[in-house]
Amino acid sequence: MPNPRLGFNNASGVEIDANDDWDASLTTTFSDLGAFALGAGSQDAALRVDLSGLGTVSVNGPEGGTVLVEVYDIGNNNDTRLANVSARNEVGTGNNILIAGFVVSGADPKNMLIRAVGPGLERFIGSGVLRDPLLKIFDGDSNLVATNDNWSPSLQPSFDLTGAFAIDNLSLDAAMVVTLPPGAYTAQVSGADGGTGQAIVEIYELP
Repeated sequence: MPNPRLGFNNASGVEIDANDDWDASLTTTFSDLGAFALGAGSQDAALRVDLSGLGTVSVNGPEGGTVLVEVYDIGNNNDTRLANVSARNEVGTGNNILIAGFVVSGADPKNMLIRAVGPGLERFIGSGVLRDPLLKIFDGDSNLVATNDNWSPSLQPSFDLTGAFAIDNLSLDAAMVVTLPPGAYTAQVSGADGGTGQAIVEIYELP
């Protein structure tokens, strides 16, 4: 996307901050977080916001295209943490599948709940969902770590623990609980049958 606009919305869906063309004053923040540098004067977008509770990010622009959305927790308060991120988009085929990158920080492995929900979105957005999501987790060396096609109701306690919304027991949504050592990962969502449609990928750190 040549000229993305980034909006930040509160839990009610009201936009409370936005950016169209990033500010160079954020360069030090990028460096401190290990985020890759943006070109001086580029039309990329970036925001630094205070977040308490739920929030959503929206991206649009005058032209379509592929865009990377990144979310970093830059807080230094040990009493709060970023516990869940998710991304919803149209899932295509080939290079147009839905990919969410995430990093497991610290020194110890962490238990993660990761979901790819298509049919479960229907009650929220109506038709056009990905009917049979396939979820794959890859590590930073592109090795396949875990995969799931149809989720198991045995995961329901993990849904309850994280506050993840309910999905039907017999749905074709995908979900897994996986223990991951520190490092970088991607959660990749495609159609198990080659199908396309709207899906959401969710990544939760289990307590």
